[in-house]
Amino acid sequence: MKEIKITEKAHKEIKKLFSSSRQKVNTLKSDPELTAIFDNFAFDETLEAAEGLVEEKTRVMCILASCMGCNALMEFRMYVGAALNVGVKPREIREIVYQAVPFLGFSKVLCFLLAMNEVFDDNDIRLPLDDQATTTDEDCHAEGAKMIDALWGEGNAENMLETSPKGQEHIVKYMTEYCFGRFYTRKGIDLQHRELITFCMLAGLGGCDDRLRTHAIGCKNTKISKAEMVAAVTAMLPWIGFPRSLTALNVINDAYNERLM
Repeated sequence: MKEIKITEKAHKEIKKLFSSSRQKVNTLKSDPELTAIFDNFAFDETLEAAEGLVEEKTRVMCILASCMGCNALMEFRMYVGAALNVGVKPREIREIVYQAVPFLGFSKVLCFLLAMNEVFDDNDIRLPLDDQATTTDEDCHAEGAKMIDALWGEGNAENMLETSPKGQEHIVKYMTEYCFGRFYTRKGIDLQHRELITFCMLAGLGGCDDRLRTHAIGCKNTKISKAEMVAAVTAMLPWIGFPRSLTALNVINDAYNERLM
């Protein structure tokens, strides 16, 4: 059989990210050809294109979020460990998982939450982590509206409520209070990273192009450059595939050619 080689750069990246944990799902012995093709693409070629445009920690956080979107539990578990290995704090990892709840739904996020806690336990990280909430029942609507306006322009929260179809106003109210008032206002990661990981989750999820476009504009409004957005998609590409990555790039191209909302 022809020898299949994994590049030195890919070897170093895999060792840094995963250390011994990768042995649990190592396909090199059973499927050496595919393993080499993928590893060289994911840990050398795409990394070469993304390096220098987004920080290593941010890149790993983007991949972690995208794995949740495309329901890749095994790779998510691996990337929780990888995130810890490159210096992402446990509370930052937890905030990525919590951020997924209003976008992916709790039924989908629960398995990721349990997997994350198992990895934390394996790494002697004491649970529960400190609370990061900043709002209460009394102020979550007002604070959520402020967050919407901060991302998409003054008056957007009020306009969404006023223009919602009759009988659906409660959905906009829930989105303001629950999604933005309860989750976006949390500490642990800054707004720029929170919006970027939301975009990455939705890119991995697929099938929600209008929401993806909205959050691409949100990323733009938090001063993330187009080059950084493209680098994030490049980093996610091996895990979410070309169709969803190309959709994300189309959305980015549209968003960054438009005026700020």
